Amino acid sequence: MDNFEELPAGRAEASVPADLPAGEGSPTLTATADGKGRRRLTAVQRRSLYGLITASVPLIGFLIFNLIPLGIAIVTMFVDMDGYDFGSMQWNNFANFTTVFADERFWKSIGVSFMFIVPHMLGLLISLFLSAMLAQKYPGHKLFKALFFVPYICSSVAISVMWRWVFDQNVGILNDIIMRILHTEEGPQWFTDAGNYAVMLITVMVWQAPGYGIVMFSAAFTNVNPTLYEAAELDGAGTVRKFVSVTLPAISPTIFYLLMAGLIAGLQTFDIPQIFAGDAWTGAAGPDDAGLSTSLYIYYTGITFSKMPVASVMSMILFVVIFCVLFINFKMQNKWVSYDV
Repeated sequence: MDNFEELPAGRAEASVPADLPAGEGSPTLTATADGKGRRRLTAVQRRSLYGLITASVPLIGFLIFNLIPLGIAIVTMFVDMDGYDFGSMQWNNFANFTTVFADERFWKSIGVSFMFIVPHMLGLLISLFLSAMLAQKYPGHKLFKALFFVPYICSSVAISVMWRWVFDQNVGILNDIIMRILHTEEGPQWFTDAGNYAVMLITVMVWQAPGYGIVMFSAAFTNVNPTLYEAAELDGAGTVRKFVSVTLPAISPTIFYLLMAGLIAGLQTFDIPQIFAGDAWTGAAGPDDAGLSTSLYIYYTGITFSKMPVASVMSMILFVVIFCVLFINFKMQNKWVSYDV
């Protein structure tokens, strides 16, 4: 023990045995008690504690806002309860499932949710085309890339309010333009005709959708190996042939990711139909429920009409639908997604 320096109480320092040659041995951290007899943590222990606290923040958030509500939703599927009073829970012999399976509006909302996949797929194609144009680095391509991304980062609520003004049947600019071009006294009835209402919602979603895809595709284009294009040119491939045979296989993982994200976003569509629906107290979503997505119907059922057990069953059915759609796509990816290019 004579080789170690004696430290004053309350300090922790590194010490090296005196009889070891220079460069040999490793400093050791000494944890001692402070002046009040309390044990102090070493530097390694403090870093570990800080890391544990930092990592626990998202875990606590997941536990409180995801895992616990999920457990409550699973339990409430099988009971009746008064509003949000968990003390009034009573087993109901699967009555909530019977109610949902017999609800025609719920199954129509499933069809509407699948319809809302369409604007995301159109947005995927538009973003692919625009990204291919921007990859040619025409003058001002960086400015246009930023402009195309703006709709994606804008609030869906603000976008919905803006487009409601555009499509307004009385003072909307779109109807004014249509009436001037067609020389008519009345424009399309966007908010009273079911077909026009669906077209209106799809138009808004298509306008917002491509921004994120453009950024992802632009990054994917820059990662394509240039030697593949050179080899294709030596084989006499033109622009279209290089895009089909080289670019698309190389960016297929990005396409697959955006496809999956679009499917999820379409089936979970809520905000834009909810803003366009306006009066939530009636539970209607446009003429003939043309904008009644499943997420919106779950919101009406659970929040507006305080039927949380029924809404829980609807949520689980929507989860199963999304899971099945994604599972099918994961199984099919081996036929067209290439991770080796």
